[in-house]
Amino acid sequence: MFKDYLAGKPYRQILSIIAILILFFASFGQDIFAKTKTDLSPNGVKTLSPDGAIKPTGTWSLGTRAGDYVHVAGMRGIDPATNTLVKNEKDRIRQAFLNMKFIAESEGASLNDATRLVVYVTDMFRYRPLVNEIQEELWGEGPYPPRTIVEVDRLNQDDIVEVEGTFYAPLKKKSGVKTLAPEGAIKPTGTWSLGTRAGDSVFVAGMRGIDPVTNALVKDEKERIRQAFLNMKLIAESEGASLNDATRLVVYVTDMFRYRPLVNQIQEELWGEGPYPPRTIIEVDRLNQDDIVEVEGTFYVPLKGKLGVKTLSPEGAIKPTGTWSLGTLAGDTVYVAGMRGIDPATDALVKDEKDRIRQAFLNMKLIAESEGASLKDATRLVVYVTDMFRYRPLVNEIQEELWGEGPYPPRTIVEVDRLNQDDIVEVEGTFHSPDKK
Repeated sequence: MFKDYLAGKPYRQILSIIAILILFFASFGQDIFAKTKTDLSPNGVKTLSPDGAIKPTGTWSLGTRAGDYVHVAGMRGIDPATNTLVKNEKDRIRQAFLNMKFIAESEGASLNDATRLVVYVTDMFRYRPLVNEIQEELWGEGPYPPRTIVEVDRLNQDDIVEVEGTFYAPLKKKSGVKTLAPEGAIKPTGTWSLGTRAGDSVFVAGMRGIDPVTNALVKDEKERIRQAFLNMKLIAESEGASLNDATRLVVYVTDMFRYRPLVNQIQEELWGEGPYPPRTIIEVDRLNQDDIVEVEGTFYVPLKGKLGVKTLSPEGAIKPTGTWSLGTLAGDTVYVAGMRGIDPATDALVKDEKDRIRQAFLNMKLIAESEGASLKDATRLVVYVTDMFRYRPLVNEIQEELWGEGPYPPRTIVEVDRLNQDDIVEVEGTFHSPDKK
């Protein structure tokens, strides 16, 4: 048909049509192919930006797909139609969850495929009940995903709530997300479950020092911290994982100087001489029930015969300062502990603030690259700062240096009371590095 159409046209018109087609493919068409090509990182991480979603406000993306997992950045109650915050508090919290849901659904996951949630609030007593109400609306009677909820000093734009989630959306037909509630475990105190299994990973919610016999907090502080770890251990063991199969830990404390030494002691008891899992430890304003410590963990339990968790300690990296390792490789995933701006040559903090933040990212980069992942293969980042207004702009500048024009990984950035050594910034990351054999 097109041949017949051309046959009826003057020669100059035919040349004009051909020229237009060439220009089309040289510009617009080339952009399409280029965009398609850059949608995937070297290791196959897909950056998510579905139509109708909110617009990122900095050097971060809305989400990523890495293998069977979808990682959604910290979502806030921004109306995607106006790109402004919803005014009513309850409606804003609902919108934060809906924004997360939208990203997950763009890759075929539902809210019931959530494997873990972290909810950051600026007032535990005021907003936790609203979070529970919204989750009851969206998840109905459950099961609910494992959840860690912490009170922090500040969120971006002085917001009230931010929700970060991981979802399981297998590319091939596999069993779905399994909710864990083993015998002898504590009882959830709200709209969350103790843990989930999704493929080869077990995700355990933030555990506190609740005695499973009485469902009350253990009184002695050291015993309470030990119980928090034991509660996490019980959930992991119910799916065949041991503490040595932990791929990452996040420990929230309400007093860094008082409780970090106790956390280290308990980890030495439970892990012996190691290796220890990658760990991020931060001081927050408040935990549920005004508790002192909460521990959230991820474990690797392959359904089929695969290698176990590999502890990472590449040459040229910094030295861990406690009961934690720099990173782990579990299947196709690299987990990097919270990195700070320590110079690996001197093992001391870099003095200049911007250079220190850059060094934190470079330390993370070195661990990821030791297992074949690049910064473009990051599936999620969590950045903890002690002053949102002062350090967030510097974080953005450093990310622009390192990632160029992007795409940037999903990121959650929160202001916390204190980091180890009274530091200013800590960066925790997850990377996708599939076995290429």
